[in-house]
Amino acid sequence: MRQRHHRRNPGARRQRGAVAIMFGIVAFLLFGFMAVVIDLGRTYVVRTELQNAADAAALAGANRLDQTAAGVTLGVAHAIAMAAQNNVQFSTPVAITIANISVGSCPDDGCMVPAATVTTNAAAAGMTFMRVNIESGALSTFFARIPFVAGGTGTDTMTTFGRAVAGRFVNNITPIAVCGINTESGRILPTGELSQFGFRRGVSYNIFDLGPVGSPANPYLLNPVDTYPNGCTPSNSSSNFVAPFICTGTSAVLASNAERVYGNTGMEARLAASLNSRFNDYGGPSVCIPEQAPPDSNVREFGYQASPASRSATWMSPTQNRQSYNQPWLATSPTAANHGVLWSYSRAVRGVGVSPNATPGAPFSTSDWGTLYNGVTANANYPASGSPYESAGFTLTPTGRPGQPDRRVLSLVIANCEAVVGSGNCTEIPVLGIGRFFMQVPADFSGGPNRGLWVEFAGLVEPVPTAEIKLYR
Repeated sequence: MRQRHHRRNPGARRQRGAVAIMFGIVAFLLFGFMAVVIDLGRTYVVRTELQNAADAAALAGANRLDQTAAGVTLGVAHAIAMAAQNNVQFSTPVAITIANISVGSCPDDGCMVPAATVTTNAAAAGMTFMRVNIESGALSTFFARIPFVAGGTGTDTMTTFGRAVAGRFVNNITPIAVCGINTESGRILPTGELSQFGFRRGVSYNIFDLGPVGSPANPYLLNPVDTYPNGCTPSNSSSNFVAPFICTGTSAVLASNAERVYGNTGMEARLAASLNSRFNDYGGPSVCIPEQAPPDSNVREFGYQASPASRSATWMSPTQNRQSYNQPWLATSPTAANHGVLWSYSRAVRGVGVSPNATPGAPFSTSDWGTLYNGVTANANYPASGSPYESAGFTLTPTGRPGQPDRRVLSLVIANCEAVVGSGNCTEIPVLGIGRFFMQVPADFSGGPNRGLWVEFAGLVEPVPTAEIKLYR
């Protein structure tokens, strides 16, 4: 019987080989795509989680920085606590330590130092930015570890991170608001003198007498870090929190284009000590540090009282009160009794332009006092030019430590006190402008007959400086 022989089809063998090659290519691409989609996708999710945690931690920590070592410690604690409120890989709380945190005077890396090294108030001076860096650690891969996916070696782990810098550029605004006498930015008075929001340059005011519609009232203590309309933390308007900012005369009360600030009327007696560091007084309840808040280079007091000897008895007693916005620019005739100490720092100036938006012009001379102040003449010892503050014979150098010029000049918020909204520690206070006020004598908030903050108006700060806590990267 004849056997049949079947010949193998060489085309079928070639097809099977091609399928094997194509399967290998498809498998390579498949696992490659799976590595991209699953492993890299998972890494991206972790990075997003860590970035969110870093952003929140940096903002929370920077909000507590007050340029003191205690503020850095508190900021670090808030950053760590806020990070822990965020999860990584959906369920594990983010854990960081002080080693993950740096602070600095600007948002750039070159400004940063490890937070752990800032242990003194001197080192903390100017530190208003916080950087939080959170590393993921090794993240195990699934498909990326397969050798042919990564050039024959594979990748067992991947890493990522979250990094954020938050903070504020502080400005020279002392967190205290004084009620404006009126709402006009520049009125030219009958004498040709300029009045700005009712204040006259060279005239002193007790800001405790500038309550709404002439009634005595506490000035507003401002929240130095929370900017309107962002959220307000009530404790940030407390005396304990604000005191260091009063020492340095810096804050971040105004955000860009903001027309309101947060504050309250809790002006406690011990806050006078924060102001009086400018007179080289760091005793009692003062929290001021000389390295951060040095005294003024001239601590001579310009007051009416003959005692202490550092004061001058030849100037006048300040008794002017705030008037209602609806009353004339000055309700009483200007006399020595209701003007206070004149021109101890800044001279009266003429108005230029048109009321109520006139601007400063040339200063008056002492020969104009009779016109400006109802017949009052300048003291014979008054400097022919400049002001007593900067003139020989009217200065007193602080003892024991170097002074800094113009430390007694406070940049204070001038508020429209008749349009205040709310009450308590997050009262919304409308801002008219920022005024420069010269401290003539130490503050006294004790409640006695001399209670007050006697300051001489020295013009407006223009343009209005702004600062706010925000993320920089």
